[in-house]
Amino acid sequence: MQPAPEATLEAAARDVQVWAYPLIFAQRVRLNFVQPLDPFAPRPPTSAGAPLNAFGHQRRLSDPTLTVGVAPNVDTLYSVAWLDVRHNEFELRLPDFGGRYASFQLALPDTTSPIAISRTTSGGPLPTIRIGNGPARLDEDTDEVRLRTNWRYVMVVGRILVDAADDLDLERAHQLQDAIELKITPRGAPPVLAPRDAELARYTRQAEITDPTAFAMALAQVLDDADPDAVTDALRRDIDQSRVQDIGELSSPATRAIAEGLRRGYDDIDRHVRSFGRLTNGWAVNDVGTAFGGDHLLRAAVAHSQIFINPVSEALYPVCEVDGAGEPLDGERWNYEITFTADALPPVHAFWSLTMYHAQGLLVDNEIDRYAIGDRTSDLRLGDDGSLTIRIQASRPAHDVNWLPAPSGPFRLMLRLYRPASTTWDPPAVIRVDRAVS
Repeated sequence: MQPAPEATLEAAARDVQVWAYPLIFAQRVRLNFVQPLDPFAPRPPTSAGAPLNAFGHQRRLSDPTLTVGVAPNVDTLYSVAWLDVRHNEFELRLPDFGGRYASFQLALPDTTSPIAISRTTSGGPLPTIRIGNGPARLDEDTDEVRLRTNWRYVMVVGRILVDAADDLDLERAHQLQDAIELKITPRGAPPVLAPRDAELARYTRQAEITDPTAFAMALAQVLDDADPDAVTDALRRDIDQSRVQDIGELSSPATRAIAEGLRRGYDDIDRHVRSFGRLTNGWAVNDVGTAFGGDHLLRAAVAHSQIFINPVSEALYPVCEVDGAGEPLDGERWNYEITFTADALPPVHAFWSLTMYHAQGLLVDNEIDRYAIGDRTSDLRLGDDGSLTIRIQASRPAHDVNWLPAPSGPFRLMLRLYRPASTTWDPPAVIRVDRAVS
C-alpha cells in the first residue's frame, strides 16, 4: 500500500474518532463495570458493578468517589447488568415497585436505547423482559417486552428512586433491588473473556482517546462486537484511509498525523456539547434523546457529556456550560444564580433535579455534600412570588439553603426532567451576579 499523505491520514482519523468515540467510551464503561481482570472483587457501595451477565446494585447514591462513566445522577439508585447476548438468552423479571419511581433502560453499545420500561410504558407493574440475539427487533405488550439485537452486548440500567436521608426507605429500595430476577439460558460455550478485554482493561480512557495504539486496539474490539449493519461501507473507507489499524507499521510522521486527527476529532466532540440540539438561554437541549440516526457528532457529544441517557419519553437532559451572556461557567471567577418562576418550573410528571459537575462530568466534592437541587430537596426557600432561585458558587454563601456548590474552576450543569410533560420547555439562563471571592 502506498503511503497516504499525512493530511489524508489526519482527516480520516478525525472522522473515525467522531464515529468511534461513543462506542469506545461505552466499551470502557462496560470494562469498568464488569472488571474483567477481577470480576468478583468487592465494589464500593456507590458502584453498580458486577461480573458479566449479572446485576450489580448501587446501595448508596452517587458521590464524587464514583468515576465510572460520566454524569451520574443523585436521585436514584442504579442497578446495572451487562449481558452477552451473542452467547446467551436472558429473561428479566422485576418486582412490583408500587408507587415508587423505577425505570429499566435497555441500552446498546452504540449508546442508543431502544426502550426504557417504566409506568410511562407499562401503565402498571413492569413487564417481563426477554433479550436475545438476532436481527434488530423490539416487541411490546402489557406483560412482556422482547428485544433482539446483533450487537454482542446489551446493558440493562435500572433507576430506583430513593430518599437517601430515610434509612427505612433506603432499606426498602435495597429489598426491591434484591428482588430483581435474571435468568440466563446459554447458547453454546462462550469465551470467559473477550480476547482483548484483559489488555484493554489496563488502558486509561484518556489513552484510548489520544494514543493511536490504544485507540486502534479499542476500535478493533468495538468492531468485533458490533452489529455488522452498523459498520457501513463509508465507515470502512474512513478506517482504511486512516490506517489506524496498521499503526504498528507506520512511520513516525504518519503516526503523529493520526494522533493529531484523533485529537481534533475529540475537540470537535467537546465543542459540540455546547451547541447540540436546541440552543436556548445558554442550554443545549437534546430533543431526540438517543434517536441519533446518522448524526455521529451528536451521538458522540451526548456520550461525552451524558452517556447512556434515557429515551426522551422517560427523561430529558438539558446541559449548560455557558452563562446567559455566552461566557463559560467558571466558579473561580464568578458567582451565579438561576431563577425558575412559579409558572415555569421544569414540567414533569415525575420529578426534576439540577446537578453540578466538573467540566470532566464528575460530581463536585463540597462541604455540605450537596450535588444537586430539585423538587425533592427539603427546606428550599421560595420567593414571595413563588419563584425558586438557586445560588451557584464555589464559596459558601451566608444563606446556603438554596446553594448548589460549584468547583473553583470550569463546570457543567445538567437538568434532569423525569417523565417530561413537555419537550419544548426552555430552561432559564444562568446569570452572573458578582465576582467570586478567592
